[in-house]
Amino acid sequence: MRNLVLLLLIVNLWSTNNFAQGESLFDDSYLHEIHFTAVDTNLIDGQKIYQLVNMTFDGIQIDSIGFKDKGNISSGVPNKKLPLKIKTNKYISGHEYDGIKEFTLHNNYQDPSMMREKLSYDICRDLGLHALRTAFTKVYINNEYWGLYTIVEGKDEYYKLQFGDRDADAIESLDFGTMCYLSENPSDYDYDISGLPYYILENGHSESAFEKFAEMIDVANNTSIDEYMDIVPALINLDDFIRYQAANVYMMNFDSYIGFNGNQIYMHDSLTNQWQIIPWDFNASLNLWDNGNGTEYASEYPLFPNRITEGCIASKLNDIAYLKDQYLETMCRLSKELAEPEDMIERIDAYKSQIQQAVYDDWRKVYSNEEFDLTTEFGTFSIDGNSFEGLKTFFDQRAQKINQEVESENYLCTPSNSTSIEDGTSAILYYPNPVQNYLYSTQDALKTITIFDAQGRRLKQIQSPTFPIYLGDLGSGIYFLITGKNNREYHSKLIIQRD
Repeated sequence: MRNLVLLLLIVNLWSTNNFAQGESLFDDSYLHEIHFTAVDTNLIDGQKIYQLVNMTFDGIQIDSIGFKDKGNISSGVPNKKLPLKIKTNKYISGHEYDGIKEFTLHNNYQDPSMMREKLSYDICRDLGLHALRTAFTKVYINNEYWGLYTIVEGKDEYYKLQFGDRDADAIESLDFGTMCYLSENPSDYDYDISGLPYYILENGHSESAFEKFAEMIDVANNTSIDEYMDIVPALINLDDFIRYQAANVYMMNFDSYIGFNGNQIYMHDSLTNQWQIIPWDFNASLNLWDNGNGTEYASEYPLFPNRITEGCIASKLNDIAYLKDQYLETMCRLSKELAEPEDMIERIDAYKSQIQQAVYDDWRKVYSNEEFDLTTEFGTFSIDGNSFEGLKTFFDQRAQKINQEVESENYLCTPSNSTSIEDGTSAILYYPNPVQNYLYSTQDALKTITIFDAQGRRLKQIQSPTFPIYLGDLGSGIYFLITGKNNREYHSKLIIQRD
């Protein structure tokens, strides 16, 4: 009976892990509705000035929150339909909604389909990347319908929930932030010779962030090939870096590393001393913009564009078989599973059904109802001088193109390398459970073990673990383990119990 009670407790806590916070706010199975009142709409003008307003989110009222417009290019829209930033604790400490203190509302200003950003974040999350949560919502300001928006999780909120550090150092690469080695001087990564920045501090502390970032860039670019995989992964999550670049290539997201290099966010995990890539900004994804070389379609853009084969850090896949396998494995998962055409068409239809009437009613949007309907279906279009495919055509043609090129590499996409997550009962057995001080396993040759507490905070990450593992420095309680082995992840639950 005691073991049954413990098991039920573990299951309950696992279901309320770190991402239980925001579970309702980011529930994308339905269209949300947010009302803001006491807003001075004259201040929605690009100056990004916070106002104290009241908010009702899906019928739940929260008074005295922070509200301001945001954005750079995305703020250049008609009818005041600017992107918005919401801080529930701006004026009252600890104020939150659904456990969340901050989120943004994006206006999808250049996307006639209104769903490119949402679809792209979905794909990145399905890949297991550190991608923000999203959902659609109708927004009302002073009882006037302001239009359809995409709710996007706040980045520092994500840092807190996933890494336990809201103030984590994070750097964003801007245009020409190529991840190439400039010098050992940290300040050289904060601007270029013309005074225009390659990188900016996105979060945290400038001095410490750029010092660690410069060290990582040096090591990631200048380590010899023979030593590369022994040294570099300690400083940057190379697996995620390669997988994210593969996702950008697949989604033809040219406002990224493969276009003008920008919109890459690198967050420093102080627990592992490792830089993590945080996918960001997909309003031009799925081939909405060209790459500076003229129009290319999903059926044309190659598996290995020059930005990858010649790009700093990314070009290492030319020389390191493991990294190339990671890249090709990701392409397999995208073309045959996560972004497979039939599934994506079904997802597009579901989102279209959810938001269509809200889009029709949105008179502030940039594009027409007809353009919304056309670009969410099959076909090829030219709008505002840009030629691109409808979403359904994009996914259909992109999968065909990638499958053909992966086959030409003589790389076999098999179930074992197109599936990387196993849920349910763990295939990795740890014992004893409960454990007092030392943990054993029936398996060897494990890649990593990551240990989280019941609140979802990452406590340890052990590379190539050898058993027994000493856990005497952790207190009694319930913990969760994610184990990496053979390109899969296994989830386990563990009790530490001391007399």
